[in-house]
Amino acid sequence: MGKVRHRKQTRAARVAASSAPLTDTSDPTNNPHPNQHREGKKGQRRDAEMQDLLDKLRAPEGRDRVFAASTLSSLILSLPPMQLRLLLSRNLIGLLIERLSTLSAPSSSSSSTPPPSDDLSTAIESLGALRNLAVSSPPHILSEMHNKRLLLPLATVHLPLLAHFLPHQLAPPPAPVKPALPATAEQRRAADAANEAHDTLRRSFWDWTENVLTLVWCLAESNTKILAGLNAHAEHIVALCVALLDEDRLGIDKLDGDEQRGEGAAGPGGMDVEAGAAGGKALKKKDVKREKAKRLRVPLFVAVAAAQTLHAFISSNPAAHTHLLSSAGSFTFSPALSTLLSILLTPTPPSSSSRSSTASTDAAPAGPSSSDVDAWAQLRVLAFGSLLEIAKGRSKRRDVETVRDALRSDVAQGVLLGLVGSARLEDSVGEAKKVAGEIDPTALPNQHTTTSDSPAGKLAALERQSQTLQLALEVLSEWLASGLPAAGSFDGAPGAGAEGEEEDDEEQEAWGGISMEVEGGDDIDMGASDGEGEDEAMGGDQVNEADGVIRRRRGDTPTADDSMLDDLAATAGDGDDSDGDSGDDDDGAAAETSATKSGALALLSSLPLQLLALSRPTSLSFLSPSSFAPSPLDAPASASASSSGLISTSASSADLVPHNLAPLAEALTTVHVRATEALNNLYVVLSRAGAAKGATAAARRDAKELQSVFESALQLMLGALEGARTHGPTAAAAAPAASGKKGKGGDKAPQQQGGDEVDEVQERRLEVVMAAAGVVWGCVRLGLDPEPGAGLVVGPDTTPFLIQQVYASPFAAEPTPSGEAIRVRTLGALGYLGRRQGVPAEENAQIGRFLLSLLPARTPAASTSPSTVASTPDILLQAIDSLIDLYADEEREYDVPVFREGGMLQALEGSVPGVRAAIKKVDRNKFPELRSRADGALENLVAFVGYRKEVVKQRR
Repeated sequence: MGKVRHRKQTRAARVAASSAPLTDTSDPTNNPHPNQHREGKKGQRRDAEMQDLLDKLRAPEGRDRVFAASTLSSLILSLPPMQLRLLLSRNLIGLLIERLSTLSAPSSSSSSTPPPSDDLSTAIESLGALRNLAVSSPPHILSEMHNKRLLLPLATVHLPLLAHFLPHQLAPPPAPVKPALPATAEQRRAADAANEAHDTLRRSFWDWTENVLTLVWCLAESNTKILAGLNAHAEHIVALCVALLDEDRLGIDKLDGDEQRGEGAAGPGGMDVEAGAAGGKALKKKDVKREKAKRLRVPLFVAVAAAQTLHAFISSNPAAHTHLLSSAGSFTFSPALSTLLSILLTPTPPSSSSRSSTASTDAAPAGPSSSDVDAWAQLRVLAFGSLLEIAKGRSKRRDVETVRDALRSDVAQGVLLGLVGSARLEDSVGEAKKVAGEIDPTALPNQHTTTSDSPAGKLAALERQSQTLQLALEVLSEWLASGLPAAGSFDGAPGAGAEGEEEDDEEQEAWGGISMEVEGGDDIDMGASDGEGEDEAMGGDQVNEADGVIRRRRGDTPTADDSMLDDLAATAGDGDDSDGDSGDDDDGAAAETSATKSGALALLSSLPLQLLALSRPTSLSFLSPSSFAPSPLDAPASASASSSGLISTSASSADLVPHNLAPLAEALTTVHVRATEALNNLYVVLSRAGAAKGATAAARRDAKELQSVFESALQLMLGALEGARTHGPTAAAAAPAASGKKGKGGDKAPQQQGGDEVDEVQERRLEVVMAAAGVVWGCVRLGLDPEPGAGLVVGPDTTPFLIQQVYASPFAAEPTPSGEAIRVRTLGALGYLGRRQGVPAEENAQIGRFLLSLLPARTPAASTSPSTVASTPDILLQAIDSLIDLYADEEREYDVPVFREGGMLQALEGSVPGVRAAIKKVDRNKFPELRSRADGALENLVAFVGYRKEVVKQRR
């Protein structure tokens, strides 16, 4: 899952990097550029100041080190890219990591003695600088941090120190240290140093914690090589995150076993062990609440960082799951899962959650502020995501079964669906534009100008809400892609085993056999050998992509679990079947509760149109940095009309947008992308459920809804492609970034104002095209051969658009997993469009000839243009599958004029040797599953040619 980044607006000033020599300034009359010499002196002075800061990081005086580290932490967010690269070239990262190592791990002899004040402050400020680099720089910066051994001080020093001093931070402040009288000057200095160390630790502890957690969070999401290094310290990482999320430390009242069972969160004995003896607790409930109100709490911003780190660390990382579960021989419910369930099932934040560790314990509990409410919503979403990672496994443990039941409850699903259903992006944009004009750009930020009622506070609230919505959509996409398996649907359970495997195979055949397997190939990292090697080292099965879903993964490397998706597809089918037919359901689906079925019905009835509304761009979406003014300007009244549903709004208006709307604009752009991805995953599930139930069940979908989603997905692709052609750098520069290679080409980007941000906008357009192509594929599956009058209405320009603009676009042409995804999904959609009821023979022939052109010919001389031939095995397999399905029924009305009289059989037979040669190039040792599927596709092609030749003989 992508990080919710809190980016800062960098200054527009840049250093002019001219390779031309300076003109001789000895004679001012001969100098055509009199300011050049002055600018050169300014540049030299800046370089000297930067070097002086780096030198002060190693200064013997502690205050100099603190000043240098804090200054660098602030400069990283405001320096122009060229000066930042200059700093990085002078070993900035290495010097900052060196400052982290000055602290020592806790020991028994120093149980309550904090580190020296200057050393701790320097380490915290250095962590802040590294954190700012991690969240605002290309991914290769994280790799550089890892290569310079950042994990060593983080895991061996800072994580243990934070865990060690957390109880001290939440306890009342210690009494000041006083030297015994009569005291010498040295003793008084030692007492002052100890008091200063305690004060620094107490004042900076939460910032220290957030910096460490954010760094671990960024590292965990970078790539699997770094994740493998983090796994060596998984116990410390998980323990600290869970300790910060503890119910008592957040102020949550633990739910009793009966309450949790009422919410569908626990089975018999599931949570009673954590609730304690009910009899004794009820008598002292008021006293317990009064005592909790006096306790110091973990701030919610730190809890959110801990939840983000935990979710990022355990995502697609089974090695870390064991640290969240109870030991194998334990009969108690996992305390870590109990903590996450309590957060998920608590709808409102604790009343005094805003209390900090420095607040007075006698103060009255304060009600939750708007920022607390937003943070708590984000915390519940992250708890859902973390529990989902545990529920996706194959474990049959009781605590894991309890988690699955909890995630099926209406309360848990309402965490995600409630945020999606209540979001009104246009209203948020209108309010943001109104508030942005009220902010004084010359006012200095302070605690009065950032209150919740101030314009800046309202704008910050809108940004937080959009970021929470973005996170909810990411978790929702993963939930739709993975599903929630029933308790008895695993290997080893009753009704599972070999019979269950046969049912899975039958369901694959219902999807077209090789079609289902090849579809996932759009996400296979075939073009990134480094990523694949890392995945194999982690024991992951990254090449078995078979469901066409979109998953946010480290380095954008997706994974899939067919059985999870099968179960969710069966659930969707039950919700759509009013007659209660369960002939195709597995044993797990038969055991669903009424709450689960009601959740499935709500999902199917309202979610598609809600996601569709969130995928439509607003007037603030997909804007390049040049669209923002350096100072706030009044947004024109006609700005809302500039958004025509196409992702090219930055060119439709010449008026500049207030610069303080840039973070919100970036968040809204990501919301559109994530909503489209969730819509893609939803229609994968619906189309598989329709395939399992047959055409009748598929036709029961609302025809108007299906038509609206289909047309909107095409419009999203059109707008993204037009925006890519019109604005910013070429799509070819953005596609590698979308495939996890952004860091490698980041330094080669054109040195222009906002170039990196423009590339990111292009990357978002690419993601929209990829996800919308999957939505189109799912829609045409559901609209294939339905009941009369319920099918899709396909315009005459749809097929040419998919072939000439989508498949041939620069996004799709890139040799990356994202480009391959667009091409494979486009071919899949064309295969279904070409065999729908009433398809014109001319359109069918266009699709058939295009698919045939992708197959390699017998000899290179007879081959078509290299740009039209399938460039990867997955594209080739999808082209073969779509072509076979297109002409599998010789009774169709287009078969005689197109396939037989058009000479396609001879061309198809002539392509068999070329296909065989291309398949032989797939290394069986490196890609055994891909080679197996390719061999199966070749057998199908040979059998299909033989079958059609027999049909010709019989007709004669």
